[in-house]
Amino acid sequence: MVIFIFSFIPLFAPILDRGKNTQEFSVYNNDPASPAWWKGGSEFKKTLDDAGYETAAIQSSLSATKRIEDKKILLVLLGPNQFYNPTFEIPFFIDFFNQSEVENSNALLICHDHGSTSTLLWEIFVASTFSDNIIIPVTIFPDGILRDNQSYAKTPEFPIIQNFRSHSITSGIDSVVLSKASAPVGGPLIEAFGWTPLAFSSFYSFIDKNDDHKYNIEDDHVDLSFIANLVDNFPEQLLKFPLGGYPQSTFLVKDSPRTRVFVSGDASMFNNELINAPGYDNKQFALNIVNWLTRQGDKSEWIIAFDEAHIRPEQSRDITSAGIFGFIVQYVVHLSTNPVTQWIYPVLAYFSLSKYLPSKEKTQKKAEKSAEKQEEKLRFRTSSQFAEKIQWYRNKRKYHKALILLYRRMERKLNVQLQDKKITTKNVIEMIRAKQPNVNKNKLKRIAAFMDTIIPIKKGKAKVRTESEFERLFFEMEWAINNI
Repeated sequence: MVIFIFSFIPLFAPILDRGKNTQEFSVYNNDPASPAWWKGGSEFKKTLDDAGYETAAIQSSLSATKRIEDKKILLVLLGPNQFYNPTFEIPFFIDFFNQSEVENSNALLICHDHGSTSTLLWEIFVASTFSDNIIIPVTIFPDGILRDNQSYAKTPEFPIIQNFRSHSITSGIDSVVLSKASAPVGGPLIEAFGWTPLAFSSFYSFIDKNDDHKYNIEDDHVDLSFIANLVDNFPEQLLKFPLGGYPQSTFLVKDSPRTRVFVSGDASMFNNELINAPGYDNKQFALNIVNWLTRQGDKSEWIIAFDEAHIRPEQSRDITSAGIFGFIVQYVVHLSTNPVTQWIYPVLAYFSLSKYLPSKEKTQKKAEKSAEKQEEKLRFRTSSQFAEKIQWYRNKRKYHKALILLYRRMERKLNVQLQDKKITTKNVIEMIRAKQPNVNKNKLKRIAAFMDTIIPIKKGKAKVRTESEFERLFFEMEWAINNI
């Protein structure tokens, strides 16, 4: 019965919502009468449809594009806010970059918007290292908003980009307006990383990390000490990389004989409001980008796939018909297309669905299930239950509680090592120096920075509000535990 009901949900759910939603950057947010229409992405899709391109939306998994035959893929990631699982996405992008047996196939359009693209860009970098066709440089987007005090519309958080380099993408473009954008770390060093910057904000722009509307390097910088531990002789003056004092690179491209990539620090420039904003060239800019990514080729050879699977409501679950369909189908797509699991998928599917199949021992199974529930009540903080608790906190977006729970492991280790001393940054650093007289200076700085962050969080004086912040602090905590 359960399988029967689930199989019909994708067929009948669109009757209720007509396949529409009100989500930010979604191509299904296409009702102009809706108060939330302005933030959708349907006008971007319509612009490409009108230009003669074939478009599609991915609801389940990026791996669904593997089922598209005889087409080159332009994958559009427009302001995603859901975590990209490296277990599935890294193998996908390895194939994405390597399946280009035919020249000039596959391309990426990535628009960051304070969401999950920061994590994804690391995964893409890892995947590209397995390719002979292209290496995607490391790209770091800092927290904070790009403010331009010289060239802006309304307020400095709506920068107007007017400084363009000569390129086919920027041909005929005079100005592009952004909204609460960001910019990749690097500034003048972007080209040294391997990117080609196409446009810049004014000299009076900066990334405002603490929302105080003014540039201060003590607040508005990125800590690159983690790179210093990986790269020998990394310049110490760059450990605290400034986010102002120079024009910010807003649009980047990477070209290779087989794959092209475009990265933007803003997705809002293509939302339903700004793409047609009078007096600006956002719409033509979008067409130029897609035209370059598809190499001005035959449009019938390409399909432009919008990633809807990683766009979800900020404060609730996605209960739209498209979202429900994607949730149901992603399980099958993930396991049947991932190189690691596809060979064993039939067996996994059988065991996963066997509990829903008719059985002659229903009574016995019911009794066993009841006994299991009683046993679960007696268990507390076993490793599996602890992991489930952390996952529950993440699903409920209670990142603060999840991090504190994880910190207890480090806290126990510190209490043993410090004995009767209180856990403070100073005491921890002194303890490490006593244990390791020749300890690396950068390592001490990194541990001190983490302790200065985690102690106020534990005391409730600071909060962890985003998944990206939770992930960053979690990995930093794992590193700290292994180095104290």
